[in-house]
Amino acid sequence: MADLYANFGALKKAYKMRTQFDLRMKKGSSGIIYLTPHGGGIETGASELCEFSCDPEDSYFIFDAKLSTGNSDMHVTSTHFDEPNARRLVGQHDIAVSYHGYSDSAVKNTKVGGLDEALRNYIGAEFTAAGIPWEQEPFESSIAGAEPDNICNITRRGMGVQLEISTLQRTSFFGTNTGAQRRNTRLAEFDNYVAAVKRAVAKRKAEL
Repeated sequence: MADLYANFGALKKAYKMRTQFDLRMKKGSSGIIYLTPHGGGIETGASELCEFSCDPEDSYFIFDAKLSTGNSDMHVTSTHFDEPNARRLVGQHDIAVSYHGYSDSAVKNTKVGGLDEALRNYIGAEFTAAGIPWEQEPFESSIAGAEPDNICNITRRGMGVQLEISTLQRTSFFGTNTGAQRRNTRLAEFDNYVAAVKRAVAKRKAEL
């Protein structure tokens, strides 16, 4: 389904910040940023993955949709997500990991994309070692994160990684999959996933 809003500016005119959506961000010194333009009730679990991947010296940017229903209406595709703070923050970092979700309630899977080939490969290797199902998403896919103007790729190095996580995988991260309870009911599967991503990011950072 096509987005209802062409960019963040159009979305901001239709919804009220603080009550219907929120922006959360933190600037660190590591050169690493975790982000999601589709957090809160849009692609559930993405906000929590960002927050708990982030070490004290790392950065994050989180768009949280906060409606009781219909949060998917606030989906703005990553190539059009032009929120000024997000674009500025990502552009100040060398490594970016963008968390997303796609619809599949039957299979646990993560589609690994983005232009940072080395980090994609490190994440895939860490997922394999940790028993996390995954696949490299073909560049021609619409969710491969392969566009240079995708927000995950507008880093100082012009590349990042986009992780598209299936519905079943994301729901398996939490004991209670609600906006109020996700962050408080994280399961071992969540911790295993985050730890694998962070190990891969540490390997990539050591090369730079």
